[in-house]
Amino acid sequence: MTSIKPKSAIIILVARTNIIYKTLSLFYKNWNNNFQYPIYIHTFGDLISSELKEKINKEIDSTIEFIEIFPKIPSHIAEKELYYNRTYHEYVKKAFSKKRIGFLHMCNFLANVSNYGGEGCISKKLEDFDNLMFFDDDIYYKKEIKFDLFESLNNYFLVTGFTSKIEKNKTNLACIENLWEFYKNYIISNNITPKDKQLANAVINDDENILHQLNFSAGCMEIYNMKVFKEDNWYKFINEVNKYGGFYKFRWNNNYLTNLFLRTFYVEPIKYLNLLEDQIIDTKFPGSEEFVYFNQKDYYSSKVYRLFVNLKNKLLNFYK
Repeated sequence: MTSIKPKSAIIILVARTNIIYKTLSLFYKNWNNNFQYPIYIHTFGDLISSELKEKINKEIDSTIEFIEIFPKIPSHIAEKELYYNRTYHEYVKKAFSKKRIGFLHMCNFLANVSNYGGEGCISKKLEDFDNLMFFDDDIYYKKEIKFDLFESLNNYFLVTGFTSKIEKNKTNLACIENLWEFYKNYIISNNITPKDKQLANAVINDDENILHQLNFSAGCMEIYNMKVFKEDNWYKFINEVNKYGGFYKFRWNNNYLTNLFLRTFYVEPIKYLNLLEDQIIDTKFPGSEEFVYFNQKDYYSSKVYRLFVNLKNKLLNFYK
């Protein structure tokens, strides 16, 4: 009896319109030309010009869909509580102004992976897919990947392109404020014993340092088995996260929450690929900028901006 192949799709949340044509071109050349998985590009509002959409459909893939979504700050979170107002953190004061609110919307978008059609979340069109791949618009596919990335999900709930640790420094500490307290209280109040022994011991000993000891998935390139994110345990957990407001108040990265959840309820649920270490991908496409500002449609598409980025990169390389 022939098994039915899982229905899979790719989601990209695009903000860097000046490089998306190039990143897509390399993604197809080095992988998706061989597998032809459908791609659903999401943007916060009307960001990609009709000319660029036509160029992408004509020259890369006519089936790529463009979906506009409209995020809003949740009504239960007061303006003064939003992350960019937490200037007691040096990182916020120096590098996280109100213009970066799109990053908070992004964390909410990526973490609410099964809130199909919700405000600021993925399109309801994705509801029937078994597996979803998310990757950032500046991921650089440098070399050919000959195997089907989705098949890496066999016996796993999440596959990541590479791993990282939360180093214990001021910047990272400013991005995990209250995360441990939230997680610990959730586990205790719901009488849960984490399947991951490190996490279980950390809860018993109230050891917040566990957040700096675990390997976390990359966040910027991940593949989800959506079955687990359509179950009651996940909905209960993410609903509590949303009520707490961690993405908007404290800039919690989506991968921190999904990783903690999966390690809590499953044994060895995550598969780690070595695509970064093997130099198959890179996290920053040449010409991409680290910060992206919300509702700046023309800023990242302008020739002046691209000239500025190229000049800055040349100067940085010159002084290395």
